[in-house]
Amino acid sequence: MRSKRSILTLLPAITLLAAGCGDRDALGEDTLARAGDLTFEVETAARLVAPVSELPPDVQVMTALSDFWMDYALLALAVNEEGTLENLDLSLVTDTQLNQELVLMLRDEVIETDSTVTDEELRSRFDAERPGERVRASHILLLYPDEATQTQRDSVRTLAEELRDRARAGEDFAAMAETHSDDPGSAASGGDLDYFSRGTMVPPFEEAAFALQPGEVSDVVESQFGLHVIKSTDRTTPTFADVVDQLREQVVMERTAVAESTFVAEIEDPANVQLEPDAVQVARELTGDWDAVFSPGPERTLVTFTDGEYTTEDFRRFLMTQSPQFAEQVSQAEDTQLRSMLRNLTRGELLLAEARRRGLAIDPAAEEALEEELRADYRAVAQQLGLDSIVPAEGESLEEAVSRDVGEFMERLVRSEVDVVPLGPLSLPLRAHYGVRTSREQQTKAAERMAELRAQGSTGDQQPPTPQESLEELDPTVDSGADISDGAGGGSGG
Repeated sequence: MRSKRSILTLLPAITLLAAGCGDRDALGEDTLARAGDLTFEVETAARLVAPVSELPPDVQVMTALSDFWMDYALLALAVNEEGTLENLDLSLVTDTQLNQELVLMLRDEVIETDSTVTDEELRSRFDAERPGERVRASHILLLYPDEATQTQRDSVRTLAEELRDRARAGEDFAAMAETHSDDPGSAASGGDLDYFSRGTMVPPFEEAAFALQPGEVSDVVESQFGLHVIKSTDRTTPTFADVVDQLREQVVMERTAVAESTFVAEIEDPANVQLEPDAVQVARELTGDWDAVFSPGPERTLVTFTDGEYTTEDFRRFLMTQSPQFAEQVSQAEDTQLRSMLRNLTRGELLLAEARRRGLAIDPAAEEALEEELRADYRAVAQQLGLDSIVPAEGESLEEAVSRDVGEFMERLVRSEVDVVPLGPLSLPLRAHYGVRTSREQQTKAAERMAELRAQGSTGDQQPPTPQESLEELDPTVDSGADISDGAGGGSGG
């Protein structure tokens, strides 16, 4: 059963969705957002939200509100217009999944891995790496003052060495941690960090902790966080029999990864992949202006390779499947990271081209089934929201009827009288088909008008929801986007 979702509880999540923006100049000065030919006015939005005391008058609220309005208006149009849903281009949603499946098919065809691993090889690896081993430790963290002088740093180290000596002499470690540790997360529990495995802690700390036997106290360890005094309290080590199967699988996976890297290099090297001199700058400019992501512009080449190229249009389609936060991360990345990302995206295109060259293809029936499943999702969400059967009144167009019904729905939504259902990736084909526009300036204007209405007491006839309704807890799951170094297999497939 779907729990009730209020707009307030989803505000942090909705901003992670792809907020499609377009040409700001196309918006009237009193328009907050445009979805197709429908508009959402600043005054309407401000008066809609002003009575809801739990919603602050800020840009984040208006961003979420305009996103919901655009998605629901376009959903209502697509479901109620004859033929639109059937002809909607769903490739923005399906390409990523289908391309990944195609690359997996390629891997299964070309990668042959020796899965024979001897027990002697596994035993040697077990003795060297001790997989599955965990330690439990407590620590005292001492921080250096900001912009500390050498004298101050020496003083902190002297205290750390004193605490180490007292711990080794048998003084209560937990009591010292409670008194001296600058780590608020563990100090209250006597410095206890519970059990952790290799790869969990920063290297200097981890190396020292795993070198200790239970009961031993480390020397003073310095990390980027400060100075640590560590006491080991327990260690758990699985037997060889416990992990042999997992270890064998890991060895086979590593061999497969090496074989895959070799195969990719065999494809990439002769392709003569070359980044254009301005590729990094152009990519940074595009990710730095989220409006441009949903606004097709002049196509420019970013990367060239034998028999093809990777363009700004390919990159733009990739970005549309990510979040604004991901785009911001890319825009602030180092040049080397951007070059790596563009090469990874191009590598994905090369793998797809190789798969097609070998005659590999997704079963059309499977692709059609995926698209029909997505169309069923559109219908199901529209039905859940009550936007699936909009009937225009006499003399009223469908657009006018949708505007009316979505407006009424938004009123109930801000009152927490109906469930909030984020469309997530389903919004992308809708926005690409109809076109959407909004702007930070208009969102700011709506937030300011909302504050004015509250100050004047002119909030209309709406009654704010009770705190219990507005603050109902839920845990929405939202995709924050891919890592900027990840791109292989995620190309547009165009």
